[in-house]
Amino acid sequence: MRKSARAQTVQLFAETQTAPAIGGLVLSLSLNEFTLPPEVVLFEPAPEDIHRGGTPAPQGKTGNRLIFLNVPLLDFEQKALDKLHEALKNEKALAPGGTMPGYVRLHALRLLQQAKWKVEKAINTIATHLEMRVQKMPVREDAVLNDLQTAIMYWHGRDRSCRPILVWRMEKVYALGLDADRATRMILFILEYAVRYLLVPGRVENWVLLVDLTGCGLSMAASSTFRSITRNVTKLLEEVYCGRNFTTKIFHMPSLLRAIVNSLIPEDKKSKVEFVADADIPSTMRKMCEPHQLEVQYGGTAPNVKPGEVYPFRFFPHCRGPHSGGKPPLPSLHKVTDRLFHEGVSLDSHDKDLWSYSLQQQPLTSRTSKAMAGVEDSLEATTTLEGWLKKLGGPEADAYREALGEQEPTPAEDAVPVSSASATQSPVPTLPDDLFNQDGVKAAVEDEDVNKGLFISEKNPAPLMEGESAAVCCVCTA
Repeated sequence: MRKSARAQTVQLFAETQTAPAIGGLVLSLSLNEFTLPPEVVLFEPAPEDIHRGGTPAPQGKTGNRLIFLNVPLLDFEQKALDKLHEALKNEKALAPGGTMPGYVRLHALRLLQQAKWKVEKAINTIATHLEMRVQKMPVREDAVLNDLQTAIMYWHGRDRSCRPILVWRMEKVYALGLDADRATRMILFILEYAVRYLLVPGRVENWVLLVDLTGCGLSMAASSTFRSITRNVTKLLEEVYCGRNFTTKIFHMPSLLRAIVNSLIPEDKKSKVEFVADADIPSTMRKMCEPHQLEVQYGGTAPNVKPGEVYPFRFFPHCRGPHSGGKPPLPSLHKVTDRLFHEGVSLDSHDKDLWSYSLQQQPLTSRTSKAMAGVEDSLEATTTLEGWLKKLGGPEADAYREALGEQEPTPAEDAVPVSSASATQSPVPTLPDDLFNQDGVKAAVEDEDVNKGLFISEKNPAPLMEGESAAVCCVCTA
């Protein structure tokens, strides 16, 4: 089955016009056992998770949307999409047939927002998307594995809004001497990995970027290879994967470089970027994340990632708090999901005939279900694990349900059983009631007991959760 999936991925990118909006990675190794836990796929985003600041930016202002898929669009956003569709009718080379290419359809609103609603600039970004992503896919895991293990860039844990954390240790780009094409291919793999396996349309569509400048100096800027790599990374982050970065935290910035770097950040991007003093790293990061989600070097309790131990990327249960995600923690759902699930749907009225049925298959949030009432029939919210498994269906969902039935959950106040899918199936343990309690999670941020964490010893190399006597395995290599 795995060989079949790899062959299908290669075939999808055989022709430009058949290339999908996400995907394009050919994997061989198993993913981490907490790559996509139920608390992530069922996360109910708050207003500030959907729009930066909690409310949509007014028409004519720089867009602040963070969640683009499986949600209704604003009138001015739809008008901008209509203009883009119209303009593409004259772009025969980029859009054969005059229609928007499938590989960019789901990203179109992101591109427009990034382009500040300028259609011509958005079309140029589509060309970049074609050049830097589509034409370089597929990327095989075995072709970049050695480079992944260098710890230049990697995923590690999630914040309390379930956003995965991307670490970029910039000095290693220079020290390891990778050529620009090789480094760019690796970073393309890493970013595509997130949208294909880590993010959830309509719920978790952004990541957190940590830029570690330890060991960086002015001499690095003189390297043409280093400049080429950083320029390509910037294009990937700002154009191909635009609208994905929630915030950037910059650590260990040499004082000599701070004023220079700050001057290069556009005014409208500065609210997303924070220069963090060395002494403030633990407090800054623990406001966003549970300690066990972070490496010790970034204020957490998880062991620092060493070269050779980077991949498969490390993820952990209970990203929302000590009592989120079930007891024992529920395993990842990545074997149940497929590419179409992670693609989601852009509710562009121009393409309604393409997404009207697909939207019925998506596990929607309560907010979207309520907003779409009267527009589309039978769009019920998916708020429970059992409901989610029913929505996706298939043998993988059945296997996951059966595996849960074999577990013996530890009795806990927040453990609530749910009815089985049928009378012949074992009861399925559900997620705790407080998993989606936004106020409870925010209060936990200020709770000293929650944030103090437990440090790691050589005899116990995995991060401990508060109240647990033994650590949970953090990397699945089976």
